[in-house]
Amino acid sequence: MNSLDKARKASQVIREKLLEHGGHATVNSVQGKAYVIRDAGDGKSFLCRQLPVTPPYRYEVFDVVVQRLQESGGKARKGNGRNYRLGQGRCTEDTIVGAIGKYYWGKQEGDSVFDPVFVLAAVLEWADIAYNGRGYLELMGASEQWD
Repeated sequence: MNSLDKARKASQVIREKLLEHGGHATVNSVQGKAYVIRDAGDGKSFLCRQLPVTPPYRYEVFDVVVQRLQESGGKARKGNGRNYRLGQGRCTEDTIVGAIGKYYWGKQEGDSVFDPVFVLAAVLEWADIAYNGRGYLELMGASEQWD
């Protein structure tokens, strides 16, 4: 069996780990801030008080982030969606926040985007998928292990 046979989706890994922890967990940001994440109970999404969007984020957002990391050689800048619109400044599609805006939310260049990276990066590190550095994310392990 080769490494591609073992490939998994980040969304699956995170959901399973969250359910193993009773459906909720506390994750920590680079700055040490704690965020509680909870499974939404619908099999598709999760909740976090600091991500007040409706509908809530679906686990598949983590697959978008991992794909961006893979396409960037395993490491990518987080970006900034608070001060820039999609396609501008530090919110280009080669950043994590830009990829989420474009490929998860379907936003177009020039649109405003919500910047969830502070929580999502903490979740990815908690799940041992990516290292949450200051200003960047980096995949842990081999890129091929992710589908």
